[in-house]
Amino acid sequence: MTPIHRAAGMACALALMVSGCASESGSAAPTGGPSTQTAATSPAQASLEKGQSVSGAAMAGHIHNLAYDGEDLLIGTHEGLWSQQPGSLPEQRSQDPFDVMGLTLAEDQWFASGHPGEGMDAPADLGLMASSDRGQTWKAVSLSGEVDFHRLSASGKAIVGMSAHDGRLLRSDDAGSRWTDLGTPGLFDLAISPLDTAVIVGTTEDGPVRSSDSGVSFQPLAGAPLLVLLTWSGSTLYGVDVDGGIHQSTDNGTTWLPQGSLTGQATAIAASGSKIAALVGDSIVESVDGGASFVGRITEIAPH
Repeated sequence: MTPIHRAAGMACALALMVSGCASESGSAAPTGGPSTQTAATSPAQASLEKGQSVSGAAMAGHIHNLAYDGEDLLIGTHEGLWSQQPGSLPEQRSQDPFDVMGLTLAEDQWFASGHPGEGMDAPADLGLMASSDRGQTWKAVSLSGEVDFHRLSASGKAIVGMSAHDGRLLRSDDAGSRWTDLGTPGLFDLAISPLDTAVIVGTTEDGPVRSSDSGVSFQPLAGAPLLVLLTWSGSTLYGVDVDGGIHQSTDNGTTWLPQGSLTGQATAIAASGSKIAALVGDSIVESVDGGASFVGRITEIAPH
């Protein structure tokens, strides 16, 4: 891919995702039912296709992020954190309808960032918030009124986040009490390894980069695809490229294996085991085979 095509691809992704609070997605995905990306369908995929695709019309639109809580899919929206059990309609999980711009799950706490919702007495930038009851209630931890994290990734007590205002990479190793400013490495997305918190993989307009020193420095990953989004599941790192292709790495991003492909550019992804969920246009699609094939999980989501 030429530098011009690389820049165009990342610019398109940036327009879809970082426009954040007032844009409409330009990516397209089929609505009204499951979409299959491959001709052959595994038994697990066939099972997923039977009645599990549901309408998200009643859910708040403007989705920013996805995460898995067991079988439940967590959906960070402009009006609170929602969740959806397989085959069931989405329901709002958080009591407060805050704008969930950043979301990440650690072992005993969930972390989020964003902006206050209607009726909330809080500053415009919520800083880091934490929940110890699986996302129902949230309390301020730090940086309230100072930082709006649009990217968050946590492993244990280690948290890394990208400040939306100035692109600064911030890191905490005590669950958000104290922070280290690591400068502006120019990352678009980032993911901290669940097995080694010193390892962080990020995406840039020139390709993926990796840090092995807790974010102090980053080095390019030679030969890697031009990825936009990243998510870890155990020792496996999944990435989505600018064309919607799914890639998998089991060596911290050194080498990548192509899997399947989405129907368009993803604006949010999550993974758990061999399951991958992706927001594409007005649908959330899911794979149960590591990204080889996808079917619809939630369709008819309001424009975002």
